[in-house]
Amino acid sequence: MEGHDIGAHSDWHKPMTTQNTRTNVQEKSTQSREEYMQDLHDCYAKLETIVGDVVINGHPALNRYFRPPQLTVSKMGFECLYANGYTYIIDGSYSTHDYDQPNIYSMLNDIKKGIFDENGRVRKGAVLVMHMSDNAEYTARALDLLLTANEQRPDGDPAKFTPARLSDYLKDGYDQSNPVHDETEAASSGTDSAGYLYTNSGYGMGGE
Repeated sequence: MEGHDIGAHSDWHKPMTTQNTRTNVQEKSTQSREEYMQDLHDCYAKLETIVGDVVINGHPALNRYFRPPQLTVSKMGFECLYANGYTYIIDGSYSTHDYDQPNIYSMLNDIKKGIFDENGRVRKGAVLVMHMSDNAEYTARALDLLLTANEQRPDGDPAKFTPARLSDYLKDGYDQSNPVHDETEAASSGTDSAGYLYTNSGYGMGGE
């Protein structure tokens, strides 16, 4: 795998919904529709000025993918995202809580929990949530150790997985209701029910 897909995560990092800690009920975002539309426009525009010209193997690295802050979603949020031209809203199958890990061993164990089930088998379609921030100090090192160990596993080892980009699988004609089940698919393919993908059928993926 060479390079990465880059998507948006909002500019202000405000969730689409918030949970009332007293009633445990999901409440609407504090942003108005107009504010949220502007937020989505601005965050993509900033990414475009920095990485908009990055092309890997003929494919732009920047995609109109969106991961919602705190993984919360709402009808208004969906409408605003699709009105802004985003094509996929991508949830995650497992959050590593890397911003709150006490040491690298704990970080490694949490990543493994997201990739492997209790029997040590690869969770096909796993989409892990990790962060690039000062608080996630063990993330990069833990990933390096894990991926290096994975590369050293012999072919045919049931614990060996193949990291992949979402754009390797999210193509024109992709149908979430009819995912492809292939024993050779990557652990992070995004095509199995472990990941949650919301698609905007009104926009094609070509050139994204």
